[in-house]
Amino acid sequence: MKNSLAMRIAAAMVACSSLLLALPQAGQARPPNDMKLPAGFKIEPITSNLDLPVGFTFVPDGRIFILEKVGRVKLWKDGQLFAQPMLDIRDEVNDFVDRGLLGIAIDPDFMRNGYIYLLFAWDAPGQAKDVDEPRKSRLMRYTVEGDIIRANSGVVLLDDHWNDTQNHSVGTLKFDPAGNLWVSLGDGSLSAQPDMLSLRALSPDNLQGKVLRIDPKTGNGVAGNPFFDATNPKSARSRIWSMGYRNPFRFALSPTITLPYVGDVGWNTYEMLMIGTPASNFGWPCMEGPLMLKEFANAAECKGKTPQSFTAKELSYNHNGQNASVTAGDFNMGNHFPAEMKGNFFWGDYSTQKIFRTVLDASGKFKQTIDFAEGMGEPVDIQFGPDGALYYLSIYSGGFRRIVSEGGKLGSLTTLTQPVTTTKPIVAIVSPFDGDTVLGGSEVKLAGKIENADASNWRVTRYDGRRATLITDTASLSTSFIMPADMKDDGFIEAIFSATNSKGELASSRIRLFPPMSDGYIRSWWLVGGFPYLRLNDDPIPGGEANLLVKPGDKSAFPIRSETRNINFLKHITPAYNTMAYAFVWIDVPEDRKGLLGLMSDDGIAAWLNHKEIWRNKISRYMPDDTRDIDLPPIELKKGLNALLIKVDQNDGDWQFKARVLNADGSIMRDAVARMAR
Repeated sequence: MKNSLAMRIAAAMVACSSLLLALPQAGQARPPNDMKLPAGFKIEPITSNLDLPVGFTFVPDGRIFILEKVGRVKLWKDGQLFAQPMLDIRDEVNDFVDRGLLGIAIDPDFMRNGYIYLLFAWDAPGQAKDVDEPRKSRLMRYTVEGDIIRANSGVVLLDDHWNDTQNHSVGTLKFDPAGNLWVSLGDGSLSAQPDMLSLRALSPDNLQGKVLRIDPKTGNGVAGNPFFDATNPKSARSRIWSMGYRNPFRFALSPTITLPYVGDVGWNTYEMLMIGTPASNFGWPCMEGPLMLKEFANAAECKGKTPQSFTAKELSYNHNGQNASVTAGDFNMGNHFPAEMKGNFFWGDYSTQKIFRTVLDASGKFKQTIDFAEGMGEPVDIQFGPDGALYYLSIYSGGFRRIVSEGGKLGSLTTLTQPVTTTKPIVAIVSPFDGDTVLGGSEVKLAGKIENADASNWRVTRYDGRRATLITDTASLSTSFIMPADMKDDGFIEAIFSATNSKGELASSRIRLFPPMSDGYIRSWWLVGGFPYLRLNDDPIPGGEANLLVKPGDKSAFPIRSETRNINFLKHITPAYNTMAYAFVWIDVPEDRKGLLGLMSDDGIAAWLNHKEIWRNKISRYMPDDTRDIDLPPIELKKGLNALLIKVDQNDGDWQFKARVLNADGSIMRDAVARMAR
């Protein structure tokens, strides 16, 4: 069973200087404190509709890929956050306290190969989800196609780092100019007490508490690494660059000396920033910051050691009895900020909600650190964008923001110098739409379009349980068939539209069409949201909820389908406590008529029909999986398409609902069909 937010809070609160230290109490959004910026700077919101955002990366075409800790990759494009995840691997990601999907990078040749790299704690098949048990980490390479990451394209590059406890999991991914991939990994030990597992950070024979430099094609170490062994390039030694870290959650690669500037999250006394030179060893757990630790003084690895036995840190700052958690950031190499800040290293502290800038000398050493901004929320990733602005994610206040200089000229997020050409086939299904309900005996007209292709084909198959029957296989852009009248609830029609080019390259797209369900419940919807920390009586829709219409192509929504009566938003959104979302569908009827809207939810629910609110009910209750309807507001349907919008909030329930259209006497309206597109 997935751990509740309250369990995650309790576990994190015992962890000193853990990434997730000092979580807000359940039910509380945690907006930034009073923001303080230098004169001439301002902060601009990008989006706040994110669930525990932890990392992001810029794409040369102007897109931004954003990580949600639970195991999703979201897309910001053309000024908006797409509702549909690019990838959802929550079933594979262990999201317990410090663990989760934490690292992301794109390949230097991304615009041609589409490679994206993700780093996370891994729940293997058959293992309990999101529990406090030892878990391996995984570094995976996937392929991006358009605005989706192909889930079955995953290639494992690393899986021998261990998360033995709930703390000090994986960290950051960065590419250097030579195409090498750098990886930071925590020591996997407990935060709340001295843990002898921490001593592994001092050994080059494992990956705990290390920064690696590897080949992104194989996951092997790179020749020139300080401990590289050509006879065993996959060994821990061959991959390690530097060691002796506690939790190197975030690092940046210097654009001038190509060395990692690592923020190492400290224990009880110090936070640390260090420059990872080859074979450097920063001494954790023998020492924290500049101090030797008595808790580990008798360990063989620490006995007789002094601070001079280890590599010096660039900066160690004292907690002074308060919470602190360093977040390494990025180098300001653009011209948007004032000239005196050019080349500065910007970094933050998650707990104190501050961002600092450090002036570097000619060799890249720390010269002077200056407070830059306060009240920034909880910064967990800080990067300069191609436009010159400073972007950052605040995990619990849900914010993706950028800091801009009011006197500076912003550049573009797009860095492409020439368009990327492709000869791969592109296919799209014009009509009907995936998830549509079709009455038996109706003619279904299929239409598609292609680019960069010479031939196209429609293959339509009927499925009844596991039995498949071919309906048509037609080489054309369009075709038609008659929807069978004898299909059962477990049946559907699958239509695959494919195209090939002269090179034999193939591309395809698929839709599924369904008969009306015998119980009348609507299985296919557009999901809009969710909206963290908003409730049933809040209205986040510009122009008002009554005007919300969803059309195919709207990026604020994506199609979902449930094979059961209940639509459970938790399968598609992992919300913060207190969240609401919308479901939208068109109801097609052959004539004007009166009826009832059968509704059931386990929490607050509201409904609009044709731009008019017809029902609102705020009550927590049990949600049975049967044909019981508790709410039955009367409705008036018009001939043709009727816009139906359902709003559901989530508090103590499982965040689910069900809905169907009934006749005025309560019987199922057999000739009403749900359509996903107008």
